Amino acid sequence: MSELIITTKDDVEWITTLDSNDNVLCVKYFRWVLGSVREDDALYMGKVSGGPVSEHSLEQIQKALVRVPNERIFPPLPIPWWSVHTGVTVADSWRREPDPDVYYLKRPWILGLDHPQGHRPHMVAQWFAHETKQLERLARHPPHPTLVRYHGCRVRNGRITGAVLGRVPGNNLRDYLQAGKTVDKDPFLAALASAVDHLHNVVGLVTNDIHPGNIMVSPDGEPILIDLGAAYPDREEMTEGIPFGCWGGDPLDMDPETYYDGPRMACPTSRKSRDLASLKQLRTWLDNPVYSWDTTAARRLAEMAEHFVKVGNRLREAAAARREASDKAAEQNETANETAIKGNEAATERNDTATERNKTATKRKKTTTKHNETAAEKRGKRWRRTKA
Repeated sequence: MSELIITTKDDVEWITTLDSNDNVLCVKYFRWVLGSVREDDALYMGKVSGGPVSEHSLEQIQKALVRVPNERIFPPLPIPWWSVHTGVTVADSWRREPDPDVYYLKRPWILGLDHPQGHRPHMVAQWFAHETKQLERLARHPPHPTLVRYHGCRVRNGRITGAVLGRVPGNNLRDYLQAGKTVDKDPFLAALASAVDHLHNVVGLVTNDIHPGNIMVSPDGEPILIDLGAAYPDREEMTEGIPFGCWGGDPLDMDPETYYDGPRMACPTSRKSRDLASLKQLRTWLDNPVYSWDTTAARRLAEMAEHFVKVGNRLREAAAARREASDKAAEQNETANETAIKGNEAATERNDTATERNKTATKRKKTTTKHNETAAEKRGKRWRRTKA
């Protein structure tokens, strides 16, 4: 495998973490040549300490980057992929690069590999497999003008490396409004409500993740709902979706009250009511959109994180207490069983002894009776001789 060579800093995507001065470097899906022209997907990540991009040399960047194993980010393609039973559509563009003017190639959520909020890196491939599954489900139904279009998966080396979606020219709702543009609120929300109704009652999915970052706005002001990473059927346990709230994922761009008091995915069950509440919250937010948070939001987020840690500790302590009580009860039951067994054995022994005594008494009684009969017979003989 050819070594990754960085020729310009434009090859690197920079991600600044929230909990340190380290910058996470990321070169996504690099292509290389081996003997003959060959396309492949790869991900390199690394960290450099502090400072702006301009302060780091290409040599420092090159040294920091390490290849991420494919199995950590790309889910395996069901075999055989051409079977209709796999539930995976391989995009027509899988032998070439999708036209960027027509398609958008969505990749796994790589920030989950190194995220300060403690997300599980081993789940990144599983999350992407889950989203692909929901996109496949969406594609089995008639398209809706306000929902993202799905054209299939990009496949490399037996793994799903991307989802080919219809490109929506424009920005997400947050950036669209922040640029000074406006939307016609009532028709805009009506279109979103129609898309949600289609998902709920035709496709059979709940997005569980409606917020301004997941709503694209076309040049003519029409909404397109994207991102099914947290979608599940109604009332199904959310075991694989990315654990962000409906107004989560972009808390920096939301009003603190909206973020904290809006519907969240803290509940591990998918619910239609969550989407409907998010639409209602969106209507309120459109009247006064807020794009950055303040110290109050930071404080409340810290309090929320501390609360969840305490809740987790209490749950672990409660589970440990239940296990201890269960072990103690099992030990007590075992002791009681042993005592009962010993008691039964002692009772059996006493019964055996009593039975033996009864036998001895019966034998003595028989002997006494026989002795009495013999004595009576002798007395009778003596009496008869006397009379004679």
